[in-house]
Amino acid sequence: MHGTEAVEGAMFQAVRLWWGSGRGKVTTRLFLFEFVVVVAGVFTAQALASWLSDRAEDRAIREENERIRFEIGRARQNARVWLAATPCLEERVSQVIRKASSEGQLSPDEINPPRFLGYTVGELSPDVDRSFRSRYSARTVDTYAGISSASNAIVDSYREMRQDWERFALLDPDLGTPSPADRATVRDVGVQVRSQLRRLRVQAEAIEQAAGRLGIEPRTSDAIVGDATPIENCAEIWRTGIIWREGAS
Repeated sequence: MHGTEAVEGAMFQAVRLWWGSGRGKVTTRLFLFEFVVVVAGVFTAQALASWLSDRAEDRAIREENERIRFEIGRARQNARVWLAATPCLEERVSQVIRKASSEGQLSPDEINPPRFLGYTVGELSPDVDRSFRSRYSARTVDTYAGISSASNAIVDSYREMRQDWERFALLDPDLGTPSPADRATVRDVGVQVRSQLRRLRVQAEAIEQAAGRLGIEPRTSDAIVGDATPIENCAEIWRTGIIWREGAS
């Protein structure tokens, strides 16, 4: 027992001598300095990483907003094309319905649908959804979503309408005399197509109004159809076979 106490006393005396010589204080100061440097380095690295992450997130949000607003501009131009064309298409379909009901003959222009035009606005990217909503007002985000939904509804409507329109071929005079059942089918399909056109016009009006509230101007440039602008009169559709004007300013 006494031996252990002697050893501990010797160790204590050695530490006192080491500290009293100044080496202990120097070592402690070096340790504290290195500790502070390491801790400061860790905090600095964390702060830098956080700053870079925030910068990347800001850039992603900004790019996403620019992407959506560009697409809304294209969708607004597409909506204007439809707003100009739907009255003409409705009148043509009503004409087909009247002929189907009165045993009239259809012309090739009445049987064959013109080319339609659609442009969809992509939904908000899930990667930035939460941050995007915290950056912009809920009303703006909801408006973006509404325009996206309306643009998709237009495309779905005109694709369905085009398929139905092709059934007008039941009254093609080159295929022989149509039966009363054929005429009844064309009349019913015509009523359905006219209803689709009216729903489509409602969606186009919604896009036009919503984009206007956001201050987004229509964009005409498109890689597929060029500068598509609204027609000025119905005759353009039946002369060209498309519902828009090409290359018009």
